[in-house]
Amino acid sequence: MSIADVTSLQQRAQSGDARAQYELGRRLLVGRDAPFAPDDAVRLIESAAKQNETDALQLSAVLAATGIGRAQDWSAAFDLVRGAAELGDAQAVGQLAVIGDRFGDQLAIPQSVEHFDAPRILTIERFLSHAACAWIMERARPSLEAARVKNAEQGGVNTHAIRTNTGMGFSLIDTDLVIQLAHARIARVIGVPAAHQEPTNILHYMPGQEYRPHYDFIDPGVAHFARELQTVGQRTVTFLIYLNDDYEGGATKFPRLDWSFKGKAGDALAFWNVTDGRPDPLTLHAGTPTTNGVKWLFSKWVRDRPLPLV
Repeated sequence: MSIADVTSLQQRAQSGDARAQYELGRRLLVGRDAPFAPDDAVRLIESAAKQNETDALQLSAVLAATGIGRAQDWSAAFDLVRGAAELGDAQAVGQLAVIGDRFGDQLAIPQSVEHFDAPRILTIERFLSHAACAWIMERARPSLEAARVKNAEQGGVNTHAIRTNTGMGFSLIDTDLVIQLAHARIARVIGVPAAHQEPTNILHYMPGQEYRPHYDFIDPGVAHFARELQTVGQRTVTFLIYLNDDYEGGATKFPRLDWSFKGKAGDALAFWNVTDGRPDPLTLHAGTPTTNGVKWLFSKWVRDRPLPLV
């Protein structure tokens, strides 16, 4: 977006245009095509929501669920989405069909099973409902692109033969209450606040695609990663949710543990990338090739400290 476009948006927002307030607010919230100004963003989004702008109501629900700009309030978040649904917004109606129209026991978590204690590895059956899995896949489908990996030699990220799948990421402003509930459930399982979570990535594997053996921790011995570790910290936990199961192959394999896992739709796998405060080489893992059908996976990295809004 050009400076002229931002200026025009600001002028319309100042005049009370609810849609402009929402559009400008969502940009300011994460600094996308606009300065990073979360306080101004919250004010604009809330102003648009008070005018019954349905997208603003739903983004306000995300703010309420995360506690950004206000105290965390799940009941208020549901009220906001319900308000958008009552105005006929299809996205809001769809969310409530998945998660219900009132906040209740959505954060109740099934019992986990611990498979290893060093590195710590858990699995949880039926972590997400099939309806939530289907919702997330459809939200992700239009934005898939070639997946990338960190470049240890030059910095940044790039495509690489080690990883042949596609994927996409949800910024905060692209999420909704279904996704935020998934984040909150992850936080409850691992005992780390949701503010430590990186943006959610959705991974998509066509037959034959894979992610060869790799680590998720940030290697402190790589010079390009030193600043990252200082500013946003170590990736301490990886949390995976299997969004479907109508495919063959595609297990998550830990070769140094001689163990693999392939969840059913809605099942989850969590593993700690560090043991006793140090990167654990036993966490070497791979997304093995699918042989038939398409695999969808919800992937979440969790850091050792809160992260900035993105």
